[in-house]
Amino acid sequence: MLLSHTHKFIFVKTLKTAGTSIEVELSKLMSDEDIVTPIRPQEIGHVPRNFEWDDIETTPRNKFYNHMTAMEIKRKVGGDIFNNYFKFCVEREPIDKCVSHYSMFKNSLAHNTETHQLSWNEYVIAGNFPVDTEKYTDGKGKLIVDKIIRFENLEKEILEVSHKLNIGLEKITSRAKSGFRSEVEVTLEQKKRIYSAFASSNKFTGYQI
Repeated sequence: MLLSHTHKFIFVKTLKTAGTSIEVELSKLMSDEDIVTPIRPQEIGHVPRNFEWDDIETTPRNKFYNHMTAMEIKRKVGGDIFNNYFKFCVEREPIDKCVSHYSMFKNSLAHNTETHQLSWNEYVIAGNFPVDTEKYTDGKGKLIVDKIIRFENLEKEILEVSHKLNIGLEKITSRAKSGFRSEVEVTLEQKKRIYSAFASSNKFTGYQI
């Protein structure tokens, strides 16, 4: 999660959409006053800052964290900042997103302690898919970000956002958390099951089988 007071934007991080790579690149262009949440594992060039502060009215320490929902961010920063800053996230075609999610659980040493033998069919049957609709809606299904970038157009659309906000980003060179991809054969029934699970997000992204 990134919040820039300098450029007046909020980046809401979704799962398996190159979010860490985006954070690494954008964080280099943010000021010491901006909010950059930690990522695990750490990536070269990414420096977390201003993600926690004293809050005696609730808990001793309060934090911004990596995969916060837009509503959580709004509650922490207040409506004035949230409503006046440009808010964006990235979404990905459901099958492609699920294959990436499955590959992480199967092949990433940081995640596969108990799932390295997981089959694609077992993953689909379990149905624990990376549906992120709650991250960019208000809890009642209303979209509360200004732009959803499509993953397949990531380079083009993130640069358009950069130019719009005068951030200064020219290229995404980071390839954080990559190299785990497994190739799987997806049946029509599996596609239908996945797309049904993503119905709430597909109405915003327009993805179809």
